[in-house]
This record gives sequence, structure tokens and C-alpha cells, in this order.
Amino acid sequence: MAGVKERAEVLREAAEPGSRIGLTELARSSAWRSTLKKRGLLEIVDRTDTAAYLVSVDAMNEMLDSINALESEIERVTTQQLFIARGEREHWQAGDELEREAQDSLRRRADAIREFLGGER
Repeated sequence: MAGVKERAEVLREAAEPGSRIGLTELARSSAWRSTLKKRGLLEIVDRTDTAAYLVSVDAMNEMLDSINALESEIERVTTQQLFIARGEREHWQAGDELEREAQDSLRRRADAIREFLGGER
């Protein structure tokens, strides 16, 4: 529900006078600069089609901060899901124990492949 509210707010702001500027007005005047500074974002239109968006440095930094925060949250949740998926495989090994376990695992796999292929051990 919050997503709908946020989209409605963005549309309301975009519909306010001064948030859109025509391409010809952009070329002929510099009055749009104060609007851009105040709003942070201007939609540039060519007739009725959106041609571009102008974003102030502050607004761009805010957007980048939001994107970075969302990416961090995605990374955190993904990592959490990896640990949940691992379940009981939380026994970490190192050194000789890891080497021995890896060699045993390879031997078991080789034996399983030989059995599957009908060969001898």
C-alpha cells in the first residue's frame, strides 16, 4: 500500500505547475534554473512527449543514496537467505580437517560414479 501512496505523491508533484518545461522554453530562458533548484527535478517535454529529465545535484545524490540503501538491503536479505538455505551445513572446517573431508568427498563421488556406470571400485 505504501508503494501506491508514494507513486500517487510523485504523480501529484509531477502534475503541479512548473514541474514540466517545454523544450523551446528551456532553450529560450534560464528561469527554469530556479525551479530546478527548488524542486530538484524537471520534466522536459517536446509537445506532449517527455524528452528528458533534469535532475539537480542534490536530488541525484538523494536518489543515489536511496539506491545504495536498497542495494544494501537486498544484499543483506540475500545473504540471510543463503544462510537459511544452508540449514544444518554450518559446520565450518579448515586446515587438515578440510583437506581430509574434501578428499573423502571426492572418493565418495568417484565411487558413486563408478557404481552408476557399472564399473568396478
